[in-house]
Formats: sequence, structure tokens, C-alpha cells
Amino acid sequence: MTGAVTGTPAGSWTFDDSWRAFAGLEGGLVLGALAEAAHRVTGEHARPGSSVTVRTVQAHFLTSVDTGAAFAVLAHPWRTGGTTSLHLAAEQGGATRVVGQALVGAVPGPVDEQPARPLPDRPDDGEALVLPVDFVPVSQHVELRAVGPGRPLAGGTDPRLAAWLRVREPAAVPDPHLALGLLVDVLPPSLYATATAPAVIPTVELTLHLHGAPPAAGAWLRIEQWTDLVDGYGCVDEAVVHDEAGRVVARARQTRRTARR
Repeated sequence: MTGAVTGTPAGSWTFDDSWRAFAGLEGGLVLGALAEAAHRVTGEHARPGSSVTVRTVQAHFLTSVDTGAAFAVLAHPWRTGGTTSLHLAAEQGGATRVVGQALVGAVPGPVDEQPARPLPDRPDDGEALVLPVDFVPVSQHVELRAVGPGRPLAGGTDPRLAAWLRVREPAAVPDPHLALGLLVDVLPPSLYATATAPAVIPTVELTLHLHGAPPAAGAWLRIEQWTDLVDGYGCVDEAVVHDEAGRVVARARQTRRTARR
């Protein structure tokens, strides 16, 4: 059942079919919209001069969000203050498509940056990776440069992928939360590194832990993603996201479904 839920409207977004992944809108864009909505609602109640940062946002995908039609995000704060907890929902066509939670922090003054650490490669070291646009149209909006030994559909032994990524047209997703959500979800499932033929392995849950404010849309980010768990239902992918300076931007975990239930 996907009935409507209550909450305060906190934003509306529309993406055309070029932003589709598998059957519907790329889930990372919806997660980014949830994060942006949580940031907006918390910022309205924060003290002047406070740094408001989304710390964690999680989405459960009940059904796909359609492209070509607006979806609205509703937000209900359970608790407000230095730590704000919100219930979130993406609605479209009178039904709840995605539900989620967010934890948002508000502290006086700037938030300390993560320490920078050397990375094993740079964007220019990567190999251009072009995903099949007819299978995942959203890939046309992202520039990918693969690094490390893993490649999709290479039949390797380690379910691990790494790449530098950036949004090709930052103006299309100017909000940094949406841009980050797009990038953490655009790599193929890490199991593709051990496969030789594509398969539909949709995301049913995606959680993002952010370290401070997200980078500006259009920035290069290095994402390393690996499969941490596989069972009869599906798999769990873990990922770590660095910026060009070597700072940890975020960590992500997503549950993917491999068996129809």
C-alpha cells in the first residue's frame, strides 16, 4: 500500500525521461530532494548565523517516481533544535512513492572541515566510462572516469568499482544535495564488476551520511563502492565519497534487490 501521508510541503521537482534509471527517476535524485527539503525546513527554524547541515538522510523506495511529472516532498519535524529529526515523503499522483528520515544539525558558526588525505589517483588518471544510455539514460548527465582494477561487466573476482564523477550540466541540478544524491547512485551495482551481462538490480533503500555541507554541483568526486553483503533477497553496497582535496564528503549504503518479491 502506498497511501498519502501528511507533512509540510518543502519543495517540488520535475525531471524529464533523460534522468531515468531502469523503470523510473534515478533514486539518488529523489534522495537528494529529501535532503534538500530537510535542509530547507531546518534552516527556517535555525538561529541566525548557524551552520545547518544534513547529517544523515535515508530513503525507502516503495515504488518508482515517474519522470516527466512533478513530485513533491513533504516534511514533518519530529524534533527541532541543535539536532532536528524529520520524517520525509515524496508524493506523486496522490500516492506516497518514497518515505525517509533525515537528521540535520545546526551549530553556531562554521562546521569544521574533514582532514584532507592523499588519494591514489586524480580525475585525469581515470579511464572514460560510458554506460549504455538506452539502459540507464541518466548516465548521459554524468561524466565518469573509472579508476582501479574493477570495471562493469568485466567478470572480475572483486565486487568493487571506483570512479571519479561529476555532473556534466550543473545548471540542471544546481542544488548540491541533488547533485550529490545523483552521483552516489549513478554507478552500476558493484556486483556488475563480477558479472558479464547486465541485470536489473533496483535500489530499495539508500542512506547517505554527509560530512559537512555537500560540494557545489559540478565538482569532481571520487566514489569507491563495494558489495558488503549478498543473500537470497539482494545485496548491500557500501561507498565512500572523497573530493579532489582528499576530504571525505560522504558515506553511502544502499540495499539492492536481486530477487523479485
